[in-house]
Amino acid sequence: MRESNMNKPAQIISILLLSVSVSAFAGCGKQETTDTSTNETVPTTSETVVKEGIDQSADLQSLDEIKWNDVKDPLIEDAMITKLKVAVAAFVSKDLDQFHAVLGADVGTGHDYLFDHPVKFTGIGEAVKENNRILIPVVGERLNNEEGYSPDIRYIFYFEKDKDGAWQIVSID
Repeated sequence: MRESNMNKPAQIISILLLSVSVSAFAGCGKQETTDTSTNETVPTTSETVVKEGIDQSADLQSLDEIKWNDVKDPLIEDAMITKLKVAVAAFVSKDLDQFHAVLGADVGTGHDYLFDHPVKFTGIGEAVKENNRILIPVVGERLNNEEGYSPDIRYIFYFEKDKDGAWQIVSID
């Protein structure tokens, strides 16, 4: 027993040293450097990356102008809205992995070409029931001006219940 009592002060000192070290390292990320030739404060690289990330995030969010809380369609369930939000976010951020994760298991990569056409999403149209599927139009505006194409665009998301009764995106037109 005496050995463990003798180690107790050493343990306390170790914990204190660890706490001080963690605090010191945490503070390092927020430091700024001074350029001695001009005496101006210059943000560190990590701070610049964070600021640029925030600006890019704001730009990306402006591509999703859908008023999700205003979607009040009796055919559209909350689980469908959740999947649509993820799909739209994936389009906006051009994240194929996130996009594939929200699609039904058997869909594959057949809709990846949609990422080649940047869109500003502006709304959700009226859902339609077709047999055992619910078709939900997501409307928007094309961001690239292709000759012969209207700037308005409409993606139809086809939802169908899987064997467990959960709604899945099974196709997009």
